[in-house]
Amino acid sequence: MEKDLAKIIALTAFRSAADLGNLVPVLQDCVGAERTEIGVALAMASAEINRQVLGKIFERFPELAEEFEEKVRKFGHPF
Repeated sequence: MEKDLAKIIALTAFRSAADLGNLVPVLQDCVGAERTEIGVALAMASAEINRQVLGKIFERFPELAEEFEEKVRKFGHPF
């Protein structure tokens, strides 16, 4: 895989995981078990994207992991 393609995939995966996490506050209107069930599902899906996609990309391209970390520290996101 080319590094440019890996970067596109990593950015998309990062945004997707973040979008799922951003849904958690929307669950305020849900009650009890429903809120917990959906909240946990969103958190698990986000974590799985990070583990399965970002983890594999960063394993192949450690310099992308460093670049992402630096940009997140500096700007709050990698793009």
